[in-house]
Parts: sequence; structure tokens; C-alpha cells
Amino acid sequence: MADQTSMRVMQICTNFLPGGIQRHVLDLTQDLRGRGHKIVLAGDQGDWSADGADPDFVPVALNNVAGVGGSLYRRVSALPACALTVRKAIRAHGIELIHAHETAPAIVARLATTGMDIPIAMTFHGAAPAREAGVARTARLCAELTISPSRTALDALIAHGLPRAKARTIGLGIHPLPDVPEAEAQALRKRIMGGKEGVLILSLSRLQPQKGIDVMIEVARRVVARRPDVVFAIAGKGPLAEAAAGWARDAGVADNVKFLGAISTVPQHLKASDIFLLTSRWENLPISIVEAFRAGLPVVATDCGGVKELVDGEVGALLAVEDARAIAAAVLELVENPGLRRARGAAALARSLEHRFRPATVHDEFERTYEQLIGPKSLRKPAKLLE
Repeated sequence: MADQTSMRVMQICTNFLPGGIQRHVLDLTQDLRGRGHKIVLAGDQGDWSADGADPDFVPVALNNVAGVGGSLYRRVSALPACALTVRKAIRAHGIELIHAHETAPAIVARLATTGMDIPIAMTFHGAAPAREAGVARTARLCAELTISPSRTALDALIAHGLPRAKARTIGLGIHPLPDVPEAEAQALRKRIMGGKEGVLILSLSRLQPQKGIDVMIEVARRVVARRPDVVFAIAGKGPLAEAAAGWARDAGVADNVKFLGAISTVPQHLKASDIFLLTSRWENLPISIVEAFRAGLPVVATDCGGVKELVDGEVGALLAVEDARAIAAAVLELVENPGLRRARGAAALARSLEHRFRPATVHDEFERTYEQLIGPKSLRKPAKLLE
């Protein structure tokens, strides 16, 4: 895009640890920079941002403001310093728009822009149902526009008072997975399976209560009781790592449930697997499901948030949250019917090619949205650049 229409946008995340939100933000940032826009990233440093990968990255201690920051008093006390850091970066880079991802970044952005004519967009990436009213309130107070990749998730906020005119659904563009040599995938599969033949079920799930890891272990117990050749591989780390390993031991499936930790080889693990499993208690629109579709895997998932906008009986199975019996039955149906597994995997691959998942389509929509929020070039008033 020509310089005369380029924009200066700050993307703020709570942190840049590995995860779907971060992958979405980094992918969008790369694309918009390629179009000639100035995109500044800000947030708590993580595995990606700590190694100097982005010279314009603005470290902001947003974990201290978010739910992991401790008591309400401690979180509120951390607000001024975070807002001041963001405000300085706004002026240094002449920022015209802030795109905040979730509520803590939105609150900091609103405080940082006090007295500035800078619009804020907030993306709602999902929350436990008990938090939705609070998210809607934050969105009303802090953002000119609230975005969500899921219609279902956005409707939940509207039901809690978010004006429909200030809400917009924009999807998640997922790039095709890179080609993975068959030999590489098979070698990985052999390592995970311990050299045994069987069916490999993969879950990309952070080890936290949201992801229903306890339910997944119970599903594994039920499946392995009938098919001991099935292995469940869970890729992700989190606060429940030690507890989850204990649950697997107590259920007698420690040999069939492999905790892989955080991985950087998602395409390889997807290609090495037969079925994708997600047992979450709440979600928005999981990137991991679309990535599984791109790998041609059937998906068994729980009916929460926007998951039903992705998964149905054509591409896998959609079951009630925490219904381990039904989830296990759906998994076993795929385990014991290779033809059905292939058919639903083929349907999943076809679904992944739909227009709504194309990165160019999604990023075009974000670009148009940013332009609408900022306004015509002739009327823009970016924050004054620091001398």
C-alpha cells in the first residue's frame, strides 16, 4: 500500500507466550507490515519477544494487570506504570490506533490514551461464561469497536449489554501448513507411540482448567480400556502440568498419555497424528481446530463458544462440555473405523479451504476496519512524535 495511506497501529497483548492469540497477532502484524503499515507490538515478553526478534517491541508488564497478577489491589496498582509505558510508546511511534487483545490490554490502552484522540479496538478471544458480563462492560467503556472471530462469542457480549453497533466479527486467517516430509512425520509418530502400532490422538492444549485436561484423562481411561493401542499426545505447558501427570497415573493410563510440553513443530505433530481432540470448558474460535483441518484430521471437540461454528458430524464430532462418556464414544467410533476417519478428515481438509479461513481475506477486513476507525488520511491526528 502507498505511503499516503499507511497507518501506525499498536497491537497490545497481555504476553507473547506461545498460543493461538499470539500466533494470530504475529501473523496479522507480518501481513500488515508487508502492506506498508507501521505496526508496533507491546505486551509482557515471552518466548518469542524475549530474543530480540522485533526491534520495535515495547515491553509492558501486562501480566501484572491481568488475572495472573494477583489481588485486585496489586493489579490496579500496576496500571499506572503500564499505561505510562504505553503512552510514551504511542508518542514515540506516532500511533494512530490501538488494537488491544483482551481486557487488561484494553484497560491499559484506555488509560494510556487519556486526552488523546486515538481510537481503540478490542478483540475478545474468549472467556469463561462467568466473566462475560465483565468483558462486555470493559468493552463498552474502553473500546470504540469490539472484534471477535466467533459470532457466538460476540453474541454473548451483546447479551450482556455491548451495543451491536460497536461489535464486529472478523475471522482468523490460517496459512496452509508447510509440507512435512512423510519420513519426518513417521519418525516423530514412532517416537511418540514408543515404536508400537496403534492410533495417535493429538491435543494442542495449554495445561490449565479451561482446557478440560481432567476430562481428557477420563476420556483416555475409557478409550484405552477398550483399545490399549491408542495413545493420547497432549502438547502444551501450564500450571496443571504436575496435577495432570498425577491424574494420568491414577487413571492407569500413564503409558498411553504423553505430555509433550510446549512444541514448535505443530505441522509435524499434526501430520503424525490420526485424530485431533479438544475437551475445553470454554473457547472462542480455536486456531488449533482449523490447523487440524488443514492437516486433514477429523476433530472431536466440546460444544463451547464458537467451536460449533467449526465442528459438526461431517468433520468429526461435537459433544457436550465435560461429557467424558460421549466424548470417548465419539473417539472410539473414529478409532475403530479407519474409513470413517479418512472421510471426516477429507471433509475437514475441504472445510479448511473455505473463504473465511484465508489469511488475505481476513487481513483485508482488518485493514479496512482500521482505516474506518482512524478515518481519512487528511483528518488523522497521530500522537506527536517525540523529538
